[in-house]
Amino acid sequence: MSTHKEILLEIQNLSKVFSLKHQLLGHTIGKVHAVNNVSFTICKGETLGLVGESGCGKSTLGRMILRLIEPTHGRIIFDGEDITHYRTSAMRNIRRKMQIIFQDPYAALNPRMSIQNILEEPIKIHQLANNKDACIKRIYQLLDYVQLPKNVLCKYPHEFSGGQRQRICIARALAVEPIFVVCDEAIASLDVSIQAQVINLLMDLQQALGLTYLFISHDLKVVEFIADQVAVMYLGKIVEAASAAEIYKNPKHPYTQALFSAIPTIDPLRKKERIMLQGDVPSPMDLPTGCHFHPRCWKATEICTKIYPPLAKKEGKEAHWFACHHPEGN
Repeated sequence: MSTHKEILLEIQNLSKVFSLKHQLLGHTIGKVHAVNNVSFTICKGETLGLVGESGCGKSTLGRMILRLIEPTHGRIIFDGEDITHYRTSAMRNIRRKMQIIFQDPYAALNPRMSIQNILEEPIKIHQLANNKDACIKRIYQLLDYVQLPKNVLCKYPHEFSGGQRQRICIARALAVEPIFVVCDEAIASLDVSIQAQVINLLMDLQQALGLTYLFISHDLKVVEFIADQVAVMYLGKIVEAASAAEIYKNPKHPYTQALFSAIPTIDPLRKKERIMLQGDVPSPMDLPTGCHFHPRCWKATEICTKIYPPLAKKEGKEAHWFACHHPEGN
């Protein structure tokens, strides 16, 4: 049996630099390097978990992939097409295939629209139903997907809990029959018990509909549970990437080791010493020379202050990439 996996999304050296302008004078006062030369691939039917501290560029990267934010440079190849410079008319057909679930279900839904109007809007925009009956049938199917009763259609967003609203957001994302979904901190604002329900729902939908996910999160336990592959970001760059099983078992980059050491556990056999990072995250307007992590790294040496380490592949059975001059050091 062939083990070859088909690539759905390929990101090549994608970067985003924001210019900051003086509010009164209008001239540029600085540049923010939000995403810096990021490359990765996602295979069809898989989930890539993207993790890192707040402000590391995860959400910016997700929005660039969907062309909600224009990249400064780099390439976005989706389903065999280079969509980096597609115009609005060409992107309309692509947007049917790629959708996003936002973090805040309260802000994501128009409070003035009923649930029926919210779900039928994308169906009408993309002309996916020939008549009203077909549209209603599709809406009922969406409600079945997210396990909501049909009597919600006449209600408005303020009448629902956070978990129910997020289910509605998921239904809206699925309305246009996408094959790729960006889950941008999709469970972060929900209660822990509701988070588990939504995660199980997303995994069930992935199996049933053949979806591919980019799952952006700061919750490392959730990512370990849902992701096939994991990429770790720090200050706009991917510093480590591998399969979920490999990276959680054997993290190589010091930043990844520090992140994973903070994961709570009730298993005494898995208890490990917490790595406390010193100092604050540097400003993306004034990035350190060399490795961006070196001011906080306990392994840093002189070479780390001068040269940024390339994202190199570790030799072994599994693909394991990391950007560190001293991955095996103490």
